[in-house]
Amino acid sequence: MHVMHLALSIPQHALPGTLADEFGGAAVVAWGIAGLLALLLAGSLVTMSRLRAAMHRSEREQEKTLQRLIHRRDELEAALRSMVEGVLAVDTDGKLISLNAAAAKLLELTPPQAIGRAVAELIRNDALRQFIAESLDTDQVIETDIELPPDDEEGASPRMFEAQGSVLRDSESERIGSLIVLHNVTRLRRLEVVRRDFVTNASHEIKTPITAIKAAAETLLESANDDPQASEQFLRVITRQADRLGAIVEDLLSLARIEQDTEHERIVLEPRRLEEVLRVAAEACAARARDRDTAIDIDCAANLAATVNAPLLEQAVVNLIDNAIKYSPDGSSVRTSAKRVGTEIVLAVQDAGVGIAAEHLPRIFERFYRTDKARSRELGGTGLGLSIVKHIAIAHGGRVSVDSAPNRGSTFRIHIPANHA
Repeated sequence: MHVMHLALSIPQHALPGTLADEFGGAAVVAWGIAGLLALLLAGSLVTMSRLRAAMHRSEREQEKTLQRLIHRRDELEAALRSMVEGVLAVDTDGKLISLNAAAAKLLELTPPQAIGRAVAELIRNDALRQFIAESLDTDQVIETDIELPPDDEEGASPRMFEAQGSVLRDSESERIGSLIVLHNVTRLRRLEVVRRDFVTNASHEIKTPITAIKAAAETLLESANDDPQASEQFLRVITRQADRLGAIVEDLLSLARIEQDTEHERIVLEPRRLEEVLRVAAEACAARARDRDTAIDIDCAANLAATVNAPLLEQAVVNLIDNAIKYSPDGSSVRTSAKRVGTEIVLAVQDAGVGIAAEHLPRIFERFYRTDKARSRELGGTGLGLSIVKHIAIAHGGRVSVDSAPNRGSTFRIHIPANHA
C-alpha cells in the first residue's frame, strides 16, 4: 500500500501534456503501476544478487571445508606411510578397511586387492587371526606377542611382534571395528635374551673362582700349621683364581670402555702402518708362543696403512693370536696378515688348531660364549676376548668374521672399511 500511495501521488504536471490531457487520471494510474513494477523488479534483482552472493559464500566455505578435510586425510595417510609399525583397521564383520605400507609388507598383502576382504582369507598366521577376532569381541585394549616367520632382514630367527588391539569408532562414537597395531620387538627380545645370558654367564664365571678361593682359604685355616707344603699349594690356588677373577673384571671394564667410547665417538683414529700393528701384537704374545714352541708369521705389505686406533687394534690382534696359540698344538704356527680386499682392509689371524663346529660360529663373538667351557677355563680364558675383538672392529666402523671347521683350524678376520684407509 505504501508503494501504491507513492505511485498515485505523482502530480499531473509531471506527466507529458498530451497524456495528461488525453488520458487524465488513467495515465497517473499507469505511471504508478509502472513505478511499482520497477520497484519490484529492482527488489528482485537485489534479492537475487544477495542470494547469489550467499551461494558463492556457501560454495567457498564448502570448498574450504573440503580442502581442510583433504589436507587432514593427506596428513593422516602420510603419517601412516611413515610409521614403522604395521597398522590395519578391520570392520565389525572382520573385513579389512585399510592398512599402511608397513602392515602390507609385513603380511605380504597388496592393499587394492586386500581391502574389503575378510582377514581370515588374507592372514595366514593363526595367532594373529585369533587376536583380531578377540579384539572385535571386546571393548578393552588388548595386547599379546605374535611370532611371525623370519625374513631376509631379520635373518634365520623368527620375528617377534607386540600386537595391540583397540576399538575403532566413527564420528558419532559408534563402533565400526578394531584398530590393530603391530610393533616389531624382535631386536628388543634378542637383547633381553642376551642380557639374561650375560647375567647368568657373568655370575657363573665370577662365582667359580670365588668358590675356589673360599675353599682354599677354609682349608688353610683348618690345616695351615700341619702341612706347609699343602698350604703353599692352596695359596697358589688362591693366587691363580684371584688372577682369573681380576682378568674377568678387567675384560668387562675394557669392554664397557670400548662400547662407551664408541657410542660417544671418543675413539681417536690416526693413520698407522698395519705391519707395525701386527708386529707389536706378535711381540706381546711372544712369551706364550715360545712356551708352546709356536711360530708367529706376519704377512703384510710395508706400505699398507689405515686410519685406526693403534692400541685398540693391537689389543684385538693380541686376543686373536693368544686364542690361536691356546687352541693349536705345540710346534705349530700362527699366521697374521693384513691386505686390502675390494672396499675393505682385512686383518686375519689363521691357526691350525682344533677348529670350531658350525653350530657355534653364529654365537662365537658373544660375551662368555664358549665352545668348550672346561678347556677354555683350563687355558685361562675369560670368555670375553672375542667379544672385545668384535667391539673394537665396530669402533672402527667395521665388522668381524670367522671361517672354521673341526680339526681344520680357524681364520678370524677384522674388516675395516676402505674409507678408513
